[in-house]
Amino acid sequence: MKMKILKDESNELVIEFETTDITIPDLIASQLQQNDDVEFAGAAKDHPEVGKPRLVIKTDKRKAKEALQKALEELDETIAELKSGVSGRSKA
Repeated sequence: MKMKILKDESNELVIEFETTDITIPDLIASQLQQNDDVEFAGAAKDHPEVGKPRLVIKTDKRKAKEALQKALEELDETIAELKSGVSGRSKA
């Protein structure tokens, strides 16, 4: 998925995704909200039918890029667990 960094500061990061689907940015924002170092994380679009979704991350102590990296690693682990749970199940 292509994305463009619109704002890159130590404690604030704004990323625009090259899609109209807000699902992935919203998933990342949800994971970021579980991190105590994250002051704010949210995904939004200017208009539901047009525009590109943006992910906004604001942090207190940790750098915003580090918080994003941690959230992506956690999501990767969760997805791997889901995959192993699905592939490990026998057909009914």
